[in-house]
Amino acid sequence: MLLKLRLYIWGAILVIVALFVLCLIVIGAYTSAISQSSVQQDYSNECGELNGVTENVMSYAPLVLKELDNQGLSTEYTNCLLAQMMQESGGNPPDVFQASESKYGYIGGIKTVEESIEQGVKRWVEIKKEIDGYENLTFNVDLLLQTYNFGSNYARWLSKLGSNHTEELAYEYSVYMAKRLNQPNLYRCHSVHQNGEACYGDFQYVAHVRRYLVNDGSIISPDNPQSGYFQVPYPNLHFRVTSDFKMRWGRMHQGIDLVAYHNAPVSASADGEIVDSRYSDSYGNLVTIKHDNGLYTRYAHLENRYAKVGNKVKQGQVIGTQGNTGRSYGSHLHFEIRKANDYNANSAINPRNYLELPKEGQ
Repeated sequence: MLLKLRLYIWGAILVIVALFVLCLIVIGAYTSAISQSSVQQDYSNECGELNGVTENVMSYAPLVLKELDNQGLSTEYTNCLLAQMMQESGGNPPDVFQASESKYGYIGGIKTVEESIEQGVKRWVEIKKEIDGYENLTFNVDLLLQTYNFGSNYARWLSKLGSNHTEELAYEYSVYMAKRLNQPNLYRCHSVHQNGEACYGDFQYVAHVRRYLVNDGSIISPDNPQSGYFQVPYPNLHFRVTSDFKMRWGRMHQGIDLVAYHNAPVSASADGEIVDSRYSDSYGNLVTIKHDNGLYTRYAHLENRYAKVGNKVKQGQVIGTQGNTGRSYGSHLHFEIRKANDYNANSAINPRNYLELPKEGQ
């Protein structure tokens, strides 16, 4: 009798323990699902991979991650914030986000990197909350970035229009604010794109931040475009010419070698269609584009290719990154302009006929 009682007790204990463990599993799964759902709903990874940021900027990544976590924003925004830091200051301390005016109302108030990062992330939180408060605006990183540059009134202005951010609307707002404030000594145009009228803020702020981020399909607009049909494949980046279009090693070098930095974004020189995208033993990763003027441009030794045959691309669209693949002896871009999609020397054209390029070695 006593033995049976003990067995019943132990059986009951085991059932209770099993139910308790089952409850923990269910609660854990539910919490995880809620957490994942929240992240997927509120935040999307719109940032891409970093390109061309300084070591200073990269050294602040742990502080940015920590501050995002402290203020409840997804760490998926880390690269966006680091790219923005690069645009604002190049990582030069102390005010790496140039956030003094938003906190103190004047320049120079922030004295430490930590304070600048805290204020920069805080502005992201505030702007996101403001955007989410407008029923007719849809949150995205580009809208947040442009609002960061222009100020909160930009989102309010868009809401009244019932339109989300575009570069065209940012231009219109810049013109409107420059005329409204009428302070030409304070708001000056610095780029040919501003046409002497869009002098308030930087209506191309999103593009200027995203030049440090690479995604398939990213488009980089040059600050000072060249007048011809083609643009250099490194918009807004400093680069050198390491080998010209000339006889080299007993044969014709049918293109020109350019060096920005390893993994620098390489952009389409003009609108066109991808007619070749593959790996070659000699050219490495290469992309060839056919253009509307009947000419072809070729980009070789790429580290990465962001283009598929048949794709239509726009001028400035990132199609790959500078690399050292194939028969290459250092990271660079071999760039060609051709009359045909072939490898004959008589179809190769000197890129200098179409582009303003530095002298060899500069």
